Amino acid sequence: ELGWISQVHVNRPAVVRHAEQIKKWRTVKGNWQAAWLLKAVTCIDLTTLSGDDTPSNVHRLCFKAKHPIREDLLKALDMHDKGITVGAVCVYPARVTDAVNTLKAAGCNIPVASVAAGFPSGQTPLETKLAEIKLAVQYGAREIDIVISRSLVLTGQWEGLYEEIRQCREACGEAHMKTILATGELGSLANVYKASMIAMMAG
Repeated sequence: ELGWISQVHVNRPAVVRHAEQIKKWRTVKGNWQAAWLLKAVTCIDLTTLSGDDTPSNVHRLCFKAKHPIREDLLKALDMHDKGITVGAVCVYPARVTDAVNTLKAAGCNIPVASVAAGFPSGQTPLETKLAEIKLAVQYGAREIDIVISRSLVLTGQWEGLYEEIRQCREACGEAHMKTILATGELGSLANVYKASMIAMMAG
């Protein structure tokens, strides 16, 4: 039921005010700061999305993913035996097999994520997007990061956006899916809100 989407309004001045307030919040210090920074590392997708990616630089990326913090720093924090790794290694579909094999050989269970669905522009036919997703999953990706067709947002085709994301989610099968909204290209905060809600509704 997407009819209510067209009625959404975002109070931009209130959003800007709140964003300014967030910048003034006090940050944690000392051991708490170190703990939060280590936690942040475990949430990072270590990524290489270059046109000149090769098996060797994917191999180096995977090594960094397994050892993101220097051992001496971890020992100083008494965290050397906690298995701190990044959350995932993210590559293009053509490099998924390289990443999966490298991580498997290193004996770690860091998931491989892959951008798909015409990343970064989203300007490819839906059939191509779905095929790319299925191939990345077949190659061993456990997470798929899709990018939406911004034109659907900019032209108010909310049902079309819902259907595109729903089909992408279906193509992922058991793999986790994240939706990249490219918020800087959506034109307004209201569009960002609408696209976010539709992405969640579509799974």
